[in-house]
Amino acid sequence: MSAVTVAKKEFEDAVRSRKLIALTAVFALFTLGGAYLAAQLGEFFAEIGEEGAQGTLDLVFALQTPAAFLVPIIALMVSYKAICGERESGSLKFLLGLPHTRNDVVFGKVLGRSAVVAASIVVGFAVGLGGLVAFVGSVSIVDYLLFTLVTMLFGFVYVCLGIGISSMTRSTTRAAVGAFGLILFFQMVWAILLQVLLYVVENTLVPEQYPDWYIGLASISPDAAYGSALGAVFDESALTMANAYGVEELPLVAEPWFGFVWLALWAAVPLGLGLWRFGSVDL
Repeated sequence: MSAVTVAKKEFEDAVRSRKLIALTAVFALFTLGGAYLAAQLGEFFAEIGEEGAQGTLDLVFALQTPAAFLVPIIALMVSYKAICGERESGSLKFLLGLPHTRNDVVFGKVLGRSAVVAASIVVGFAVGLGGLVAFVGSVSIVDYLLFTLVTMLFGFVYVCLGIGISSMTRSTTRAAVGAFGLILFFQMVWAILLQVLLYVVENTLVPEQYPDWYIGLASISPDAAYGSALGAVFDESALTMANAYGVEELPLVAEPWFGFVWLALWAAVPLGLGLWRFGSVDL
């Protein structure tokens, strides 16, 4: 129960953050805009005589990109100082003086900070749900809940990344550089590196058919795994790597269901390394 006790305190402390409230408000505005865009997409498909994804699935298409950008920022903001911040201030020694082990502290912080991120996502998506009802008039509650749950899982992954980094350093500055460097790396640098590698290997930036190794590497990042997981849940080809690269056969690691495997690895490996490091250092 010690981890649960820590989690309750973490939730109460983190949920009062003004920065978190501001980011949640921004996220809510994006979901409201996504609901409006979903309505416009539905009208567009109707006008041209196409049967596109309607209602809730239109909203999934409209919100996937902003969610993939904003959820990591919210998750890392509430997690990157979780351990190292208390090490710097000295409060971690007091916390460990209570009947908590180091593992209790880490897991409790993961649970508490993940609950904060989940609450932020629920608030944002509740606004989107209201907008969808207003603009579209019909909503699949099951689809919308599934979308929310997968996005919560995505947020949980980034909380684990942030706390894993926080557990491996004493400095909040280094933790901030590492955490938000991840966003820059996954949002920009990884794609550039893949393009450079593609040119070196294939001697072109736009091959007639992308090779399996390229598609496999492109599916590794948490952001790509989030999209693949959504594709698996909704059985929507438009959300998968096959649609992104115009291929029929995907390598195993790029299959939609494998997105959940990548998300699990991105949560477990950094957190495991953080636990190992935190358990062996002097405070």
